[in-house]
Amino acid sequence: MTQPSPSAAPTRTIPAKYLAALGPGFLFAGAAIGTSHVVQATRAGAEYGIGLLGFILLAILIKYPTFFFGPFYVSVTGKSLIEGYRQTFGKTVVALFALVQLPMLAIIIAAIAITTAGLAGSLLSLQLSAPTIATALIAGGCLFTFTGGYRMLDWVNKVFIGILIVTTLLATLAALPMVDWSLYPATAVSPLFSTATLVTLVAVLGLMPSDITLAILNSLWSEARNQSRGERCDTEAEKVDFDIGYIGSGILAACFVIMGAGVMHSQGITPADGAVGFASQVIGLYTSTLGEWSGFVVGVSAFTVMLTTLLTVLDGFPRMLTAAYHAITRPEAVEEETRRTEGSHAYLIAMLGLSLLAILILFTLMGSFRLFMDFVMVSAFLLSPILAALNHFTANGASVPVEQRPSRLINAWSWLAIATLVLLSLGYLYVRFIH
Repeated sequence: MTQPSPSAAPTRTIPAKYLAALGPGFLFAGAAIGTSHVVQATRAGAEYGIGLLGFILLAILIKYPTFFFGPFYVSVTGKSLIEGYRQTFGKTVVALFALVQLPMLAIIIAAIAITTAGLAGSLLSLQLSAPTIATALIAGGCLFTFTGGYRMLDWVNKVFIGILIVTTLLATLAALPMVDWSLYPATAVSPLFSTATLVTLVAVLGLMPSDITLAILNSLWSEARNQSRGERCDTEAEKVDFDIGYIGSGILAACFVIMGAGVMHSQGITPADGAVGFASQVIGLYTSTLGEWSGFVVGVSAFTVMLTTLLTVLDGFPRMLTAAYHAITRPEAVEEETRRTEGSHAYLIAMLGLSLLAILILFTLMGSFRLFMDFVMVSAFLLSPILAALNHFTANGASVPVEQRPSRLINAWSWLAIATLVLLSLGYLYVRFIH
């Protein structure tokens, strides 16, 4: 498929240029502000007060270049990171990436769906089981994303993002007076320098602000936006769009930590296991502490967060697998991909396959929600140094002109991120399996 060229774009004023670029960054936020925020960030606040907040914000700051390389690569080449992996490392790396990611993608969809179902069940007092509600949400989400495509997803996501920002900020403001602002509260469940705290940090930071796979999804959405508009956004415009979504996801992560610290940690309440139990607990605590209005607000906030995440991954994950399939099966002599992603048979097969795997997981592996979530997040954390390295070398690879490659600052920052992720992963393996 011929890529839009920046030179072909109509002349725009500076504000119009940035407004035209907005979309993928909001989708990034919609996908990032999910289970890691609603479940893990809230749980971190409940167990440690604001003791882990600094670590969470630091992790988000350090990971910035790794995620930014997604939209950056599209702004320079017009192609996604999947195509960048192919051109930089070859088809074998793309195939291995898809093979490793396939089961993880289905598990993530299942985890997001079961959390969304728990919130829906609590908010609407549904009598159906959580897996049944989750299955209905997956089916409805697939129908919406397949028929609506990128443009409809982009529009609906912006509406949901607006709702969740307003409701989350209201819920956070309500919790502020109850927060213990000690740097590391004495009432935390474990000392700062302990094995238990290290394991918790790894589990929480693994998907803060999200799994690094989201950098690839961001590049695919940027590519889809360019194709829908018939023009390519430059690096400056891509950065503005990305920064809005990235910074916003960091702020909302802090909000959910504060909510957990204010409503749960201040009362010494242990977070419940299970999606329905955890959702009911959080909403019920707000209701009993601050009144009916607050329970409704936090319920709408959390449900909107998770529904937005579910829609974005139901589009993004099949889009990523389809791009990998195209990259693997395209002959070496063919430079440009001519096959469509949206509405294609490959995209539909990937969507149905991942959804069926997720539904299977919902009815067989969801017995212990908390352990299951930790497994997903820790696995993603251990894979993150590899993905961070792939993104770094792709952004600095032969497919990117030398004069357009990332600055020395961004590259040094990226190396810091890779080194930090490697050290933390090794530390976790030592503590968990050797010490």
